[in-house]
Amino acid sequence: MRTLLLLLLFCLGLGRALAAELLIATGEYAPWTGERLPGQGFVNRVVREAFAREGVQVRFEYMPWARALEALRNGNAQASSFWFDDPVKAKEFLYSAPLSEHREVLFHRKDVTVPSWQKLPELRALRFGATRGYTYTAEFRQLTKQGMLKVEEANDDKTNLLKMLAGRIELFPIDEFTGWQLLSSDAFPRGAHDLVTTESRPFSIQYGHLLMPRSARNEQLMARFNAGLAKLKADGTLERFRLDLYRGSGMSQ
Repeated sequence: MRTLLLLLLFCLGLGRALAAELLIATGEYAPWTGERLPGQGFVNRVVREAFAREGVQVRFEYMPWARALEALRNGNAQASSFWFDDPVKAKEFLYSAPLSEHREVLFHRKDVTVPSWQKLPELRALRFGATRGYTYTAEFRQLTKQGMLKVEEANDDKTNLLKMLAGRIELFPIDEFTGWQLLSSDAFPRGAHDLVTTESRPFSIQYGHLLMPRSARNEQLMARFNAGLAKLKADGTLERFRLDLYRGSGMSQ
């Protein structure tokens, strides 16, 4: 009887929590997330709709990515969207089913000679840029820690691309779609796009996930989110969102 009562109280508490607006820490990473983007970007559009299918309302708060992760750690946010696979973070946070797929490539100026390469250590003569708080591959992190790669961090992607254009770094790994969109935006001088190229060999293939702190309550909440996401896949909504993204259709409902 006591066990049943505790279970009922837990479910009631979970129900009240789900009825409240869920605060999700996020950041700028167009076209995937962005405060001024239609639908707040593909990923956040998916997150909102998947939760809505399960009766959960959400609110996104935008901040630098490193601060978004800290907000998740200190309880100032209940979830964060979105993060790439990382075994270190997976020990601390619950990961959702994949939300998005990303082909990261190395951007560089056309006048920079990049040797033919199979492995990252072959690029040790060149300076890399990296964005503070981002999830990079374990190999990239390890080579950086060992001093086998020269890596300079900046606070955001725009700064890294501007440093690349100015010749302060030679290589910058970033989602291919995001990099080209940034270079074509008003944030860069006209013609900047034409000065840049990418390596055909991918730096990495990554998958984006919603993160939550590990707890019994959040396991229940994440299960509901994944159920909502499965519904989006089953009825074709996720594919429609993806087509909207690549068509640049304004992501209309």
